[in-house]
Amino acid sequence: MFIIRKIWAVLTLPLLVLTLLTSPVAKSTETAELVSKDTFVFEKALLMGQGIATDGEYYYTSGAIAALDLTALAKFTFDDMELVDTHINPLPDECTDRDDDHIGGISVYNGKIYASVEDSDEYLSPCIVVFDCKTLEATGEIYDLPNNIYDDGVPWCAVDGETGLLYTSKWNDINTIYVYDTADSMSFVKEIPLTETIHRIQGGEFYNGTLYLSNDIEDNGNYKNILSVDIETGKVDIAAVRDVGGDNIEAEGITFYPAEDGSVMHVLDYNKVIGIFVHHYKTGFAQ
Repeated sequence: MFIIRKIWAVLTLPLLVLTLLTSPVAKSTETAELVSKDTFVFEKALLMGQGIATDGEYYYTSGAIAALDLTALAKFTFDDMELVDTHINPLPDECTDRDDDHIGGISVYNGKIYASVEDSDEYLSPCIVVFDCKTLEATGEIYDLPNNIYDDGVPWCAVDGETGLLYTSKWNDINTIYVYDTADSMSFVKEIPLTETIHRIQGGEFYNGTLYLSNDIEDNGNYKNILSVDIETGKVDIAAVRDVGGDNIEAEGITFYPAEDGSVMHVLDYNKVIGIFVHHYKTGFAQ
């Protein structure tokens, strides 16, 4: 197995070099200082095109390629993003039997990965599926969400580590965020009306009590927003604007944890032609 991996690494090295030379170049902005980036191609890219989360020891990622009938979870070291473990098509039969085929954004809490899951066609069965951080195996916890609310799927979820409450929304035309209790079988807690309607939310995570959302805004050139949401008032603000280097980049998941290089905010971006980038940032609001 070691020899096969070494051969595969040699074969993929030219593509990785080409990617680094030809890929869009993300840049720092006044509100998001780009410290470093990691680039992934081929099989690693398939494992991480949707969500990212961290517990400070590992990064966890999710991937979904409907055309390949593939979903995935993966685990990478936090310090250098070396691949540790993978689970291809990890969704339990209860999900796949009803055509759930997409894992979106993820969040890590109390040794578990909370994943937003949907069918990518009619969005009839949106749900939260829970996996074990150690094994990447499903725990058996599947929590269905009402499809009349999540009528275009459930693209993200974020667990507040202080309260154990899970927050999520639909994908587009969002004027409400919904809150559930992970300690009580994902029972509904409350709605948070937002002060403005937001669109195309791909990932979410908490940091210092504030909910931050990765916003894949369209028709804005190279720029993508990180939104902040005050969970007490529903007030929405632009916390940071990122220059991702090209208008063909799709903003995906987001997570926070202080790294040795000084970065705190880590955002996964997807170039469907080339591969996956994880951009690591310093920001004024996340110290």
